[in-house]
Amino acid sequence: MITPLRVFFKRLFAELKFQVGIWRMVIDWTVALYIVIPAIALGINQYLSWWRNTPDWLEFLPVSLFFAVCFLLAWSGSVRIFLQEADQLFLLGQRQWIKKIMQYGLIYSYFRSFLFTGFFFLLLAPLILSHHQFSQRELFLLFTITFLVKVFLGLAKQFLSIRFCGWRLFIILWGMMVAGSMCFIILLPYIIGNFPVFLTVSLLLSIASVLLSIRRLNHIHSFFADVEREQGEKLKHVSFLLGLSGASVKKPKKQRKRPWLFPRSNIIFRKRNAINGLVEVCLKSILRDSRRVGQYLLFVFICGFVIIDVQDSGKLFVWLTLSFVLAGFVGLYWQECLGSEFIQLLCRQNEEEHLALRKFLFLMTLPGILVISFIPVFQAFSWIGVMMIIPVCTGLVYSISRIVAFFLVIMAKGCDA
Repeated sequence: MITPLRVFFKRLFAELKFQVGIWRMVIDWTVALYIVIPAIALGINQYLSWWRNTPDWLEFLPVSLFFAVCFLLAWSGSVRIFLQEADQLFLLGQRQWIKKIMQYGLIYSYFRSFLFTGFFFLLLAPLILSHHQFSQRELFLLFTITFLVKVFLGLAKQFLSIRFCGWRLFIILWGMMVAGSMCFIILLPYIIGNFPVFLTVSLLLSIASVLLSIRRLNHIHSFFADVEREQGEKLKHVSFLLGLSGASVKKPKKQRKRPWLFPRSNIIFRKRNAINGLVEVCLKSILRDSRRVGQYLLFVFICGFVIIDVQDSGKLFVWLTLSFVLAGFVGLYWQECLGSEFIQLLCRQNEEEHLALRKFLFLMTLPGILVISFIPVFQAFSWIGVMMIIPVCTGLVYSISRIVAFFLVIMAKGCDA
């Protein structure tokens, strides 16, 4: 006899089989034998060594960075309801069946979030307990808060995606991410250090999650949006896994009639040549994509929190390290732009491409470095230091751009070979 529970498990097993098939396509027996198994063995050995000796590089990483990573883990939470397009033929008229399948999907989502959050904290437990001097009780409280926030944010983001779209959704999610991360990083030490406050926050998050879950089960009027979201969740990791195998997967983009930045395709550089043209195309491609801009701002925001929390003796080292990391992060955007079908149609010389890469890295990295440097320099030297940091950052980013561009070109030649 067909029941909602059997339908749910059939869809769950079909998706797991699909995901396993994707992994098998990327990892054959040779990759597993020579890469995956040795990597797992080395990882286990490294993990055991963390329990014996604390790594020296942890001295430069503040505890606020760990809290920021915990928030990113919570922000990545998602909710699955396992609806399919074919449900509109029969199940859409069976309200109780739809609610049952959605209910099982929510339970599965919560259980998956619990396991993933537990694995994350188990993996970092030796670093947290030994270096940051957290007690086992504080570690458990931190795990509980992160899990509850992950569940709540997964439900909240799904409701927001149903209610809003386009630039409104982007602004709301971005504001929610910034405000949530600040509250998480600032208030979390106080919450796990005060048990009554922890109980109050946990109770509020639990009640809010239960209410949102009930409302989600009763909201079945966004069927097609839910089906589209389910397909996106199902194929979330396919592009990444296929990329490991050498395949290039192009994601469809929702086109707007007029972009927010450079709406009339304004010219950025007055001097027209191949280098400026290539840089201009890549800059517009990045700045017109809200997803990429959001990633860039979030990365700069996290780096700024790290710089503020680091002790004065280690600020310079961390600042230089984050400058290189940010330039490498921007370099990923360059590689993505060069892989687009439009750029592939252009005839480019290697020397021109190298010079364009330097210029692109400089223009995209400099604003982020200035933002990261503003607060600590202002705290130490007031406005005089802020005026002095502008030429210092400009010279630093100019040098870093040349170094990172050189390594990216070398890596690209190695991959082509």
